[in-house]
Amino acid sequence: MNNTWQQPHRAARRADDGAAVHAHSDENGDAMADTGAPPRSAIRTPDQRLRIFVSSTLEELAAERAAARTAIEQLRLAPVMFESGARPHPAQDVYRAYLAQSDVFVGIYGDRYGWVGPGMTVSGLEDELQRATDLPRLLYVRSPAPGRDPELARMLDRIRQDGRTSYKKFTDAAQLRELILTDLATLLAERFGKPQPPVRETEVAAPPAPATALIGRDGDLDRIAALLDSDERRLVVLTGAGGIGKTRLALAVMQRTAGRWRDGAAFVDLSTITDARRVPDAIALALDLVVQGRERPLDTLHRRLSDRDMLIVLDNFEQVLDAAPVVADLLQRAPHLRVLVTSRVVLRVRGEQDWRVDPLEVPPATAPVEELAQAPALRLFVERVRDVQPGFELTGQNAPILAELSRRLGGLPLALELAAAWMRLLTPEQMLTQVYGRLEQPGTLIDLPDRQQTLTSTIGWSYDLLPTTARQLLARLSVFAAPFTVDAVIAVCGDDGSDVVTDLSMLLDSSMVSPSERADRQRAYQLLEPIRRFAAERLDPAGPTPGRLHRYILDVLTAAGTRRGHLDQLMRQLDSEQLNLQAVIEWIGRDGQPSGPLLRALGDAWVWMQACGHLRQTSELWQRIQSLPPDRLRTDDDQLALAWLKANRLLNDGSFAEASALVERILPDARRLAPPPRTALLLTTRAIALAATAPQQARTDFEEALRTARAAEDPLSLGYVLSHYGLLLCLAGETDQAREHHRETLDIAHVLNDENLRAEAHYELALDAMQAGDPAAAQAELAVAVAAYRAFDNLDGLTRCIGALSALALRRQDARLAARLAGAGSAARERIGLVPWPLVTEWERQTNDQAKALLGGDAFDAQLAAGRDLTVDEALAESGQRAAS
Repeated sequence: MNNTWQQPHRAARRADDGAAVHAHSDENGDAMADTGAPPRSAIRTPDQRLRIFVSSTLEELAAERAAARTAIEQLRLAPVMFESGARPHPAQDVYRAYLAQSDVFVGIYGDRYGWVGPGMTVSGLEDELQRATDLPRLLYVRSPAPGRDPELARMLDRIRQDGRTSYKKFTDAAQLRELILTDLATLLAERFGKPQPPVRETEVAAPPAPATALIGRDGDLDRIAALLDSDERRLVVLTGAGGIGKTRLALAVMQRTAGRWRDGAAFVDLSTITDARRVPDAIALALDLVVQGRERPLDTLHRRLSDRDMLIVLDNFEQVLDAAPVVADLLQRAPHLRVLVTSRVVLRVRGEQDWRVDPLEVPPATAPVEELAQAPALRLFVERVRDVQPGFELTGQNAPILAELSRRLGGLPLALELAAAWMRLLTPEQMLTQVYGRLEQPGTLIDLPDRQQTLTSTIGWSYDLLPTTARQLLARLSVFAAPFTVDAVIAVCGDDGSDVVTDLSMLLDSSMVSPSERADRQRAYQLLEPIRRFAAERLDPAGPTPGRLHRYILDVLTAAGTRRGHLDQLMRQLDSEQLNLQAVIEWIGRDGQPSGPLLRALGDAWVWMQACGHLRQTSELWQRIQSLPPDRLRTDDDQLALAWLKANRLLNDGSFAEASALVERILPDARRLAPPPRTALLLTTRAIALAATAPQQARTDFEEALRTARAAEDPLSLGYVLSHYGLLLCLAGETDQAREHHRETLDIAHVLNDENLRAEAHYELALDAMQAGDPAAAQAELAVAVAAYRAFDNLDGLTRCIGALSALALRRQDARLAARLAGAGSAARERIGLVPWPLVTEWERQTNDQAKALLGGDAFDAQLAAGRDLTVDEALAESGQRAAS
């Protein structure tokens, strides 16, 4: 392997003005600088032999050190070796002084990493190597070495990854002697008489050159570069979870702004430094700045950077946060300096611009292949798969699987890259089922540092920096499957004497918790899925946290079921807690908890359940409810609560005969056990199911439901009974009575501020107006209904409005638009699994029959097919444009 003598030989250290500096030792053994000496010649007088510093552990490599001494002396050079003589100074001072006076560095490594002295974060062996960066270095590694210390193995890995230094292998002392003889002779032959290169004011080490393209960060890149280019933001800190891509983004910013800085840019890797006091040394080393005599490295930085116009990137700052004041101080003393920091933790200094690096955007749950392929997370995954599987392409078969994989990994770039590397062996289906286990197997990408070889080690790097209380909170937060609010954290994770708000702030600062969005627009936070899995492994399953989440969800459901009003906000809050609700149901089934209280609370929130489509056979929530063990239903009330939910589910799925039969079976128990409003709603459910097949029985049920709700003085149940009964009356031609029912429904909705009931009333008043021959009034009512349904994304309501707009178009003699809108509504329902209730179906059937009669069968079918290509928004827009014209 090649050695490092091809670097410029810096036998003499340089002062600020470019003059040669001759290092020697004063009477105390400290390295001093004679800045008045003239530039040193490459040819020396006989009394100035080149000094060769030999670095290795002593006892382990005694034979090898003797061989090195022999080789050096054979070339008439001066070996500089620690054991040459006793000195009345600390060992660190001795080897550092010896090294400061040496011209060539020879490193010999075997099994041992060496002793880490007081106040040191690395061994003397590694400290010598780090301090010899200005010297030509010849490195030799004994091989094989099966018992090598892990710390030494990591040091050698860093040498290899650095790319500026390499080493040769040897097996015994004799071979080492021959290697050193040859290599030193070659070094001298190559360098004899070679003039010194001109000295630059600031020599900057080249930053790492990424081997792959940056994906999905164009917006971040533009805005960060703009921030640094402004005078207001000279310190930008890229924060985010481990593996999020902070370093890669910082390198791209360096490249983007390379021509902006008069004095260039420097990259300082702090990943191997844990002592904040060494940060100034690392910066000075990266800038090739020489610390003069007893001058502190920070003083050197002050002196040399004061007039520099440059960018410094400080990478992996999270473990040296105590050095944050150093950064602030440098910026204050150097008005043209810019600093870009990558850190999992914010610095908390004045003038800091925190730029949170978010996960890559993941693909939607369902979309065509072309749309899935545009999601940055999937784009990155596919590009990395092509690294190991050239020619790989997304197809209709593999795209949904890989999109789901991207979502499970939370758009975390490191996780995506580790997973992609396994695709040289596994199919997409296998990778999806094995992904988390595979990401815990190190060595998939050997050029990654140890801390990024697995997801656990990546997250553990940040976890280990947290205090105990923050670690405990992180574990408890793993019970949340959906974004959570501060109030939820206090309710679920507090009450043990710890300050959860302070700990949550610390987790946020450390990028273990990320800001998020909720449907109810409350300020919220989340754990990325890989972090949540890591945290869940550290949660005591027998602890109280899952039970406290259960109580929290019960409180949310109870509020929605008892307050009744403001249902728009309540439904948004319940939607925000949907995944947490599912997690609680799963815990109930797994932990043997009674399920009755939760089922009753769900039944009380039936408006939200129906409006948001959660009571459908295919919904995730219903799948969880259905999986609950029957023995968890311990009372008749529990059984009735499940039956009520099932009746709603059957009605929403279009299983009207089953819904009617179930109500018939449970109605006696409901009259005995349930509150009267629930009985009224059960009667209404049966009436809706029977409306098309047994209209007289439906009318009888509606009348009883109306009497029961009025007697109970329950406005919400009364409002919905009036709403549905009025629709039956409307279709039966009893328009005036239907309008009375629907106007009373609207009054109740206004009193309760119930957005869903208000939308229902306006939709039904539109049908009343059409039956009464007033299309203008119908148009106005539908406009209000559409706006209300849109506000909380009630797709069922919107498709019913499209059906009503179809009927309105027909009454305006536009049969083509009527057919097209009918096609749009039908297709929308099929896409999301909606089945209209019998009264709605009958209304729309009448409209379609009339349109078909006007157009003729073929023309009607053609317009119907054209409408199926319209989205809900496009259909609503087209109906409005035609009406306006």
